[in-house]
Amino acid sequence: MKGTKHILLFLMLVAAVVTIFPQMVRADTNGSEIQITDQPDKLVLQLGQQWAGVEFELKTDAGVFPVPVVVDEAGILKMDLGGSKTYTLSCVASTVTIPGPENMEIQATSPAAAQESPNATGAGPNQPQAGIPTGVLVMFIVGLIGAVGGLLAMWYFKYRRDVRAYDDDYEDDCE
Repeated sequence: MKGTKHILLFLMLVAAVVTIFPQMVRADTNGSEIQITDQPDKLVLQLGQQWAGVEFELKTDAGVFPVPVVVDEAGILKMDLGGSKTYTLSCVASTVTIPGPENMEIQATSPAAAQESPNATGAGPNQPQAGIPTGVLVMFIVGLIGAVGGLLAMWYFKYRRDVRAYDDDYEDDCE
């Protein structure tokens, strides 16, 4: 019993020293790491090939952008962002027909679209799974059982100690 008290005291001392004297960690960076910025630098919208050639008007905090933003042949709208807080894209009268919702439905039901996405209705391998992972759930249950078992053991040993103390007091009174 005395040895376990010494070990417990030693572990508490080690924990106190570790929290009092934290180690400094220095990262060796060379500038090639990913940099996180508060403002995005570039906007890329993948609209689809049916949007190729459509022009948009860009409004920012500073005003209207002087030239229209045009979707390229691949259907991707790319633009560099400045220091504004808000950006509003409005479709302007364009020489190219603007695809509407009915055009999108026709394309989605075409056989070429069905061949490209065979897993459109089911969950594909890249889609996240719903629910709690099994390993995490097992670890939680084992920890919960261990905690309840530890509490029951502490209650039992305290009860046994109290009963022994009561028995010793009773025996002293009987003599």
